[in-house]
Amino acid sequence: MVPERVRLFLWLGMQQVLMTNAERRRRHLSDSDICQICKGAEKTIIHILRDCPAMEGIWIRLVPAGKRREFFTQSLLEWLFANLGDRRKTCESTWSTLFALSIWWAWKWRCGNIFGVQDKCRDRVRFLKDLARETSMAHVIVRTLSGGHGERVERLIAWSKPEEGWWKLNTDGASRGNPGLASAGGVLRDEEGAWRGGFALNIGVCSAPLAELWGVYYGLYIAWERRVTRLEIEVDSEIVVGLLKTGINEVHPLSFLVRLCHGFISRDWRVRISHVYREANRLADGLANYAFSLPLGFHLLSLVPDSLRFILLDYTSGATVSR
Repeated sequence: MVPERVRLFLWLGMQQVLMTNAERRRRHLSDSDICQICKGAEKTIIHILRDCPAMEGIWIRLVPAGKRREFFTQSLLEWLFANLGDRRKTCESTWSTLFALSIWWAWKWRCGNIFGVQDKCRDRVRFLKDLARETSMAHVIVRTLSGGHGERVERLIAWSKPEEGWWKLNTDGASRGNPGLASAGGVLRDEEGAWRGGFALNIGVCSAPLAELWGVYYGLYIAWERRVTRLEIEVDSEIVVGLLKTGINEVHPLSFLVRLCHGFISRDWRVRISHVYREANRLADGLANYAFSLPLGFHLLSLVPDSLRFILLDYTSGATVSR
């Protein structure tokens, strides 16, 4: 029960790709990996979020005395998974919500200290508790107004044809591990939903977001080569859609591929990017998994593979899938 930006931050933390001094030194972008605040330890992710005196005092006030030893001795992934899965009630919220918001603000406060844009906050512990309570209350209000009351609401999802004069590109990436063996696939269709080309890419080993971005890049390449002037891109990864819409820091490990995609998007044509549910992206998902059966590299497909033809027929007929 936290905002999407916090979810994205948590995901980046779990992937251990946050740009700390330790990470910058590892990439030869900095000569020092020492924390600028305490000057006494390597500035790793776990140091910034937990062990630095700037946050340690806050955690001591938040964490019950009986749980502090375990809390302060866990590795990064153990620490994140254990606390994000803790649903016990605390401060009119849950510990997982309070914990997630606290580490988000730990990073935000740290950036403010480093770059000189720190907001004043008299009592950070009280601030975090109040924020967790407000976040939980807002979640309850939204659920009540939407009529959900926590029950699962079934939806019927279908792929939709693009507007007149537009073509649609659906892409997807697959990774058997993160990182692990990875692939990508995509399909280009016209305003009638007809197959206008596809591809399957056997990448080798990389992370899931990187596989997703390779799918977008090669899809853009194919669409541009076919002289498409209006293109709608659908991807089932909210993270990738966010990166493509808002941009990315140049030191981020995915920045080179995001810039390659932006190079295509900024050309003389109209491109729209949107997120779709996986059920509306089944053909691209099928192509990505089909790529695992192919040799390493890029494979342009003039026809839909026989094993995936039924999905194309479902899409053309407007068939829906329950979610």
